[in-house]
Amino acid sequence: MLVGVGVDLLHLARLRSLCTRRTPDKLARRILAEVELDDYSTLEGDRVQQERFLALRWAAKEAAYKALYPACSPTWKDLAVSKPPGSAKPLLAWASDAHPALLDVHSRSFKMHLSVSHDADQLVAFVVVERD
Repeated sequence: MLVGVGVDLLHLARLRSLCTRRTPDKLARRILAEVELDDYSTLEGDRVQQERFLALRWAAKEAAYKALYPACSPTWKDLAVSKPPGSAKPLLAWASDAHPALLDVHSRSFKMHLSVSHDADQLVAFVVVERD
């Protein structure tokens, strides 16, 4: 059963502006789950890769929130985006350190599908959420 659909379009200039005001590391600590922070830390010193990493997660989580609401209202850190080795696309899942109440109620019943695309200074994320 379909729970919801969400889409987010991110203009990378907006993310750059946030990073200028807060620094990329502060923004990362605000929006990334622990597992994502671990991956982010490997990009130290590469501003372009840090920007892409944050942009993808920002847009994916915004789209996921739109797809999940009102059935559930996750925070930034309740969701995690990963790209397993050999995988052609990123995966969206509940973070292992997500709020326990969310994990108890939703982690097994919701399946999230993520698709992202980017061109020049635009990134779009599309999320479909199904209930088993």
